[in-house]
Amino acid sequence: MLYQIIPLEIGSIVNREIFHKDHMEIKCGLVWKLGSVLTKSKPNFIKDYDPKQGICISDIKGAYISDIYSGEKVIYFSETVHEAEQEELIDIFYGISRKFSGTYRDIFEDLGWNPVRSESFIFGQLEIKEITNPYLSYK
Repeated sequence: MLYQIIPLEIGSIVNREIFHKDHMEIKCGLVWKLGSVLTKSKPNFIKDYDPKQGICISDIKGAYISDIYSGEKVIYFSETVHEAEQEELIDIFYGISRKFSGTYRDIFEDLGWNPVRSESFIFGQLEIKEITNPYLSYK
């Protein structure tokens, strides 16, 4: 049996990466407009779940993101990242830089940014459904 965890609000599934360099930080990733999470284990996190904080998907036993739609790339910087560097990093992240080629992850690392972690979260109000036929999952 599968359990499908569906956020009831748009933009409630997020893939986030964090990079550090000296005393600076970048948080970037994708915010999915719609999506769901599947797990074979009955979710038991709900009793302690805070919709404002959400939960890391890796903290849900056996969970993985299954259906995602309309991802939007987002990037944020700590206040210690200078504006000129932010502009260059934004161009790299969105793939519009002519100065660099390759994935933004590789370029960030080449520029001295160390990847700290990569996580996926789900937050907001959730609906949990038991799925007996995986082909009938939420779309």
